[in-house]
Amino acid sequence: MSKGDNLSEELQILKDKAKQITGKAREEYLEHVSDLKEKLKQVTGETSEKAKQIIDQTGTYIKENPQKATLIGLGVGVGIGVMIGMLIGRRK
Repeated sequence: MSKGDNLSEELQILKDKAKQITGKAREEYLEHVSDLKEKLKQVTGETSEKAKQIIDQTGTYIKENPQKATLIGLGVGVGIGVMIGMLIGRRK
């Protein structure tokens, strides 16, 4: 065998190894992406479930305590209005 043939064989072996490594890396990447998607779905589902529970609890509280709910809403509205007023006043 000549040096050229040996070099050609070595290059082919290296190309094959590179393809194997690239294939494995791609498989691992896709596996990680799949895992992340699954975790995101799970977190999103849990979050939406908690939000529904909070909305239901808030609705129940408002029905059971309409006067308190009105006063709380009024207080929050006034507080936000004061904060916005202060922010606008600082810009001038």
